[in-house]
Amino acid sequence: MNGCRRQQGEQGQMTVLIIGFTAIILLMIVVVTDISKVFLVRRDLDATADGAVLAAANGLAAIYTQPAADGNAEFDPEQARRLAAEYLDQVAASNRFEGLDWSADVAGTTVTVRLTSSVDLPFKPPGWQGDADIASEAAAIVPVR
Repeated sequence: MNGCRRQQGEQGQMTVLIIGFTAIILLMIVVVTDISKVFLVRRDLDATADGAVLAAANGLAAIYTQPAADGNAEFDPEQARRLAAEYLDQVAASNRFEGLDWSADVAGTTVTVRLTSSVDLPFKPPGWQGDADIASEAAAIVPVR
């Protein structure tokens, strides 16, 4: 009789352990999936920022022929913004990234493009946000020879 009762008690403990481990594994799958989505969108946002700053820098290099004292072109902020905007329109960045916001700043001979976006997470466990904000920044200097 005692052997039979002991086995029933152990089966109950195994069920609790199996349910606990299953919950932990499911939580890990949710976290890894959400992090992977943010990583992939961030990588795409980085590539888009790089493309936009290179488009602005290459466009400015073609426009400017007068070097500054240090041998680099003095960027026109409006031209840099226009060239970055043209690139972002060309690659349909606003369709690829939700809530895309961008800026192009010029400091001396350096143009910097900053992109920010929001990512909807595939899973939203209770108490977690359903989205994540991401940002990317790229800068370039154009020497005129």
